[in-house]
Amino acid sequence: MTERITSRQNKTIKYVRALSGDKALRQEKKEFVCDGDKLLFEAISEKADIRMVLVSEEYAEKLPHIDGADIYVTTRDILDSVTTLKNAQNVIFVCGMKRTETEEIKKAILLDRLQDTGNIGTIIRTADAFGIDAVFEDGSADVYNPKTIRSAMGSVFRIPVISESFEVLIPRLRSEGIKVYASELYGEVKEISECNFEKAAVVIGNEGNGVRREVSELCDGSVIIPMHGGAESLNASVAASVFMYEMSRK
Repeated sequence: MTERITSRQNKTIKYVRALSGDKALRQEKKEFVCDGDKLLFEAISEKADIRMVLVSEEYAEKLPHIDGADIYVTTRDILDSVTTLKNAQNVIFVCGMKRTETEEIKKAILLDRLQDTGNIGTIIRTADAFGIDAVFEDGSADVYNPKTIRSAMGSVFRIPVISESFEVLIPRLRSEGIKVYASELYGEVKEISECNFEKAAVVIGNEGNGVRREVSELCDGSVIIPMHGGAESLNASVAASVFMYEMSRK
């Protein structure tokens, strides 16, 4: 279906605008918003669930065919009213969130209350690079925030990123034979080289406060990355990258 939109008050424009800024609505509808033709071509290449496309009048003839998507041609001014960018790109589109069953997972990263969208986007992109099966989050900044989507650079179309309470998730992962480790700096910890990551998940904690104690207590154990310099800790996305590299080697 192709339709022309000429008003900012159009119900479709209002919906996409709301979806861009409302985490609760994204989780309710299991949809998220992406900006730009580069991400669109990534989504098409990965056979992502593209549900709706807003395209500028000047770019409409260049838009590739997208099975099952509703296409709306509109003005640059209306696109500017929707995007979270300073200036809208030629295309804004809505995708369904990628899902997976935990039974299919052998390696995963769990984000416990991370708040930096740049860190989250980098972790998603790195998970894609190292063949991690899924990223889960509990209490983190929204992984489907448009800024995070741009930071992940298309990896969100390949890696399931799922919001779920760790009180429910971790026991389920362990019941399915997945070892779950909390990344920690103190206490009874194993060094990363001592852990079996053949079928495993690692919890990465909040940038300032680490993994919650109640989450750590649900895990099989705690793991540390040994450091021999003067820094007390690693950035969350750097620590996650080290763990994912190690997981990919096993």
